[in-house]
Amino acid sequence: MKRSTDRILVTHVGSLVRPMSIRNILSAREHGQPYDEAAYKKTLREEVAGVVRKQADVGVDIVSDGEYGKTGWIRYVSERLGGFVHRPFRQGDREQNPVYLI
Repeated sequence: MKRSTDRILVTHVGSLVRPMSIRNILSAREHGQPYDEAAYKKTLREEVAGVVRKQADVGVDIVSDGEYGKTGWIRYVSERLGGFVHRPFRQGDREQNPVYLI
């Protein structure tokens, strides 16, 4: 872990705005359209390297990948954990299960 006793270290939390090269591929994947997985991995690697470099150039002490590879939190979790079932919203669900639907 990076630490400092001289100053407060700078970082950020959360997603950075993804470049169109990544958004286009993630959109195709999200909508079940064809896309080139090898090209996606190469583009993701290049774009992450670029955003990390930019963060370092402006003085961000603890850089991140900007969450470029994640389409969204719910999808990210459901792709990695079992037990999640996508179901259509039904009228009355909010009243019966207010904790689960925001």
